[in-house]
Amino acid sequence: MVQVLCAPGSPCLCTHASFVLQAKNKETGALAAAKVIETKSEDELEDYMVEIEILATCNHRHIVKLLGAFYWDGKLWIMIEFCPGGAVDATMLELDRGLTEPQIQVICRQMLEALHYLHSKKIIHRDLKAGNVLLTQDGDIKLGELPGTGTGQALARPSSSSLGGRPMAPEVVMCETMKDTPYDYKADIWSLGITLIEMAQIEPPHHELNPMRVLLKIAKSDPPTLSCPSKWSLEFRDFLKTALDKNPETRPSAAQLLEHPFVSKVTSNRALRELVAEAKAEVMEEIEDSRDEVEDDDSSESASVSALGPVLASLPVHLWRGERARLQKAGLQLFWPGQLGNSAERDKQPRPGSKERKSIGERPESSHLENFMEEKLANGSLDPPAPFPGSRSKGDSDSGSTSASESMDLTISLSADLSLNRESGSISLKDSRMHKKTLKRTRKFVVDGVEVSVTTSKIISEDEKKDEEMRFLRRQELRELRLLQKEEHRNQAQLNSKHQLQLEQMLRRFEQEMTTKKKFYDTELENLERQQKQQIEKMEQDHSLRRREEAKRIRLEQERDHVKFLEQLKQMKKEVKNEVEKLPRQQRKGNMKVKMDDFAQKKQTMEQEFLAKQKEDLELAMKNITAQNKKEICDKERECLNKKQQLMRDREACIWDLEEHQQQEKHQLVKQQLKDQYFLQRHELLRKHEKEREQMQRYNQRMLEQLKIRQQQEKARLPKIQRSEGKTRMAMYKKSLHIHSSGSASEQREKIKQFAQQEEKRQKAERLHQQQKHETQMKDMQAQCESNTNELQQLQNEKCHLLIEHETQKLKSLDENHNQHMKEWRDKLRPRKKVVPPPCEQGVLLGPGG
Repeated sequence: MVQVLCAPGSPCLCTHASFVLQAKNKETGALAAAKVIETKSEDELEDYMVEIEILATCNHRHIVKLLGAFYWDGKLWIMIEFCPGGAVDATMLELDRGLTEPQIQVICRQMLEALHYLHSKKIIHRDLKAGNVLLTQDGDIKLGELPGTGTGQALARPSSSSLGGRPMAPEVVMCETMKDTPYDYKADIWSLGITLIEMAQIEPPHHELNPMRVLLKIAKSDPPTLSCPSKWSLEFRDFLKTALDKNPETRPSAAQLLEHPFVSKVTSNRALRELVAEAKAEVMEEIEDSRDEVEDDDSSESASVSALGPVLASLPVHLWRGERARLQKAGLQLFWPGQLGNSAERDKQPRPGSKERKSIGERPESSHLENFMEEKLANGSLDPPAPFPGSRSKGDSDSGSTSASESMDLTISLSADLSLNRESGSISLKDSRMHKKTLKRTRKFVVDGVEVSVTTSKIISEDEKKDEEMRFLRRQELRELRLLQKEEHRNQAQLNSKHQLQLEQMLRRFEQEMTTKKKFYDTELENLERQQKQQIEKMEQDHSLRRREEAKRIRLEQERDHVKFLEQLKQMKKEVKNEVEKLPRQQRKGNMKVKMDDFAQKKQTMEQEFLAKQKEDLELAMKNITAQNKKEICDKERECLNKKQQLMRDREACIWDLEEHQQQEKHQLVKQQLKDQYFLQRHELLRKHEKEREQMQRYNQRMLEQLKIRQQQEKARLPKIQRSEGKTRMAMYKKSLHIHSSGSASEQREKIKQFAQQEEKRQKAERLHQQQKHETQMKDMQAQCESNTNELQQLQNEKCHLLIEHETQKLKSLDENHNQHMKEWRDKLRPRKKVVPPPCEQGVLLGPGG
């Protein structure tokens, strides 16, 4: 279904982290860019899957679309939208120039629209740069090379704390040691400003520095600016000043920047259509070898040397991109084509030995002027070229140089290589006769029906290979750091997962412990209540049985007492009868009736009183028994209530102790996890610092090796220059003697011999001077390398110290928060204790009275 159109490594598409193929759908014929990524582990594949899901959610006209993804043969294939215009950085290298301001305006407008869309979906791009801005055939841009699909780094959600690409914002650099203060969407705005500078100047700010020193520049220096602000509009400069605000709080958002005058007036993408058409146009190349012409000029250059001292004639000087500003900073005057007339008026009298010379091939936006240099030099020395610190030379420094004095009158033209030593103020004209060629390119393309022809000239030399090698080495160093960063992200994610699992397990264990304790005490309470109920019921049954038995016993006793009482009444009746029988017979009958009536009434009264007393005694006994039973039940209930309340207090005390223990344990776990986090940060920081020191060591070694090679070349060229110059000076001296002939031939031979000896001394002094200068250069370079190493070490020490301080502050803050939380918890504990009543309160309420 998919046909591969180009192989890995072909110039169509390639990245530093994976290879990209141009593919075509066999059914529809649609083109796509196929990113092929080798995944070494499931975790890495899972990372890419997450980012593919994020990429699939993005649907915007200025963001590359995900067409599909599949895993085959151990490789992850991600099919994304194909942009035939290529990346902006590749376009600038192809055209060998930066973009124009209208082109930058259109790109900036469309990038802001894409960023506004991403930020509205809570996504941070994190890797904005010219290489990630792709051009379509219709003159639009697409944000591509998303970190998730290009390097294994994710499109970050808000509050990300990871380091992204080269144009980092200051807060991104700071989050290396302060993970809890992550950056947000505003980091993309900073990267946008850096990317615009890169588009204007081909290279981003501080591109010539080691990546470690760039981080130092970002953190401590002012925001970068354009190298030549006067070339750009005030609106562009104001836009960069607004976007490159070191304070993320005051830095505007993408929506606010869309209202800036620099981009708000953009209505057409014609500038980008012209750019794409020019980059994709057919190129007619013509290489002109300047070797012969320069050799022809040797005689005229030599003829300008007088006997009083050498006068350097008008040598062609070509200023490569960026040297103009450095020359101006060094105090040299530059005259461009429009200023030639004024310059000529100022210098009406021609200087001796000066002449005009046309350069080989024309360059756009540059002109070929004359270089007149006069110097009063007693012995006439020619110094080897001095190095230009931090500059990228476009040609070999294989020519002589003339030391500039305060009385020197200088006009520099744009036709040959020139090198400047800032410390000594000397100017070195680079002799590229053996190596330089002029590449003339003509491009013809059609935009909106109008045919446009653009011709550019470029002087090529072997140093371009060195530039490309340095660019490759810088990218390699960035890639090494990104691989370390990727591994750090993975380790951080694993540690976070481990900590999350530990916390979840601890919370589950806490919940289980709390549930077990509560269940235990709830069961004890239920058992206690059940036992109490059973005991009360048994006591009530026992009391009821006891009452019945006691009532039965009392009734039996009362019945016996009642029988005895009746016997006593019978005895009393007998006594009454006996008393009556003792009376005379006449009185017996009347008294018997009266006595018996009285006795009957008395008997009835006594019997009623006796029965009433028995009933009262029975009731009193029953009441006493009932009261005793109630007292026993109340005592039992009080005892059970005390046990229940004690159990409840034990339950609450156990829960409180468990809560306190759990909070202490949780605090210790969080504290240990925080220590683990900082331990990992220190470990990763030390690994990164080791890599940085290794890269700095390689960088310093390269600088020393390049200096040694350049000095060896200068040392090898000096004898040749001295021989040529010696012949010229000797010829001029002989010509001078011939013109001003005085004395005999032997005297002239003696003068020539003395001149030759003087020349030999001068050349020996030049060689000694060169050796001393080389030693000084080597010492300066070694000192610079040592300074770079010390500066890096200082920065690393500051980062480590800052990380330790931050860890101490976080641990202290964590302990303070825990202590405050425990204090609040204990304050809330007092009302909870009041809820449980003392053991006597409910016992008093359930006293003997019920």
